[in-house]
Amino acid sequence: MSFDQISKIITAIGIPSIIVGCIYIGRKLQILDFLQEAVGKVKYNIKVIADCLVKAPVQFDHEKLKTYSPIQLTDVGKKYLDEVGFIEIFEDNQQDFFDFIDAEKPTTKYDIEVSATKSFLVLFDRSYFRPIKDFLYTHPQDNLQAMSKIGGVYIRDAYLEEHPEIQ
Repeated sequence: MSFDQISKIITAIGIPSIIVGCIYIGRKLQILDFLQEAVGKVKYNIKVIADCLVKAPVQFDHEKLKTYSPIQLTDVGKKYLDEVGFIEIFEDNQQDFFDFIDAEKPTTKYDIEVSATKSFLVLFDRSYFRPIKDFLYTHPQDNLQAMSKIGGVYIRDAYLEEHPEIQ
């Protein structure tokens, strides 16, 4: 068998193989485009659901929050967050909370308040929230939803302090 014959065989097999390979890769890229679009829709719908859950009425503790516009922490509320260990958790992990808020791309103070409360709930699975989980377990009269609202106001205030440009 000569080199010319081997070259013809490789060409005869190689070119169709390359074409088939390109078609196969193209189909896979088409599937990836479809998945990216579908994930985008799911992500948007989850955000809508999360926003609705965060905005749902919560038992408002007037001892810990003031209903001024905007909602503000009372001295009792700040002391409560300190006693349950949240202020220390926040100070040690502030960037996690701020990164979450930044990822939501808030444009108003209201958006920041909603995102701050969501950050408390989403990050709640992190190991640094263990003291809060222990507290909630031993204090059944308190609940995560109410605590997330109080913590969210604290996070909101800290975020706005670092971002005075947001009106």
